[in-house]
Amino acid sequence: MQAELKKMLTAQPFIPFTVVMSDGTHVTVKHPETALLTKHWLYVTTDGGETTEHLYLLHVTRLQRSEKAA
Repeated sequence: MQAELKKMLTAQPFIPFTVVMSDGTHVTVKHPETALLTKHWLYVTTDGGETTEHLYLLHVTRLQRSEKAA
């Protein structure tokens, strides 16, 4: 999952995508600068930087691409 996330975060042009977690939570990555990928975690800022979601990669079940590039 880490390799696929890295590929999506560095894609040119960037295409926003949604991370779906095992508990059903959905978090949308709208821009690559709002996400930080580490070995086991994906950190995503939302709400204009007011909230940070900490997503454990082991619980990521699906990645959904948006239709258009940002």
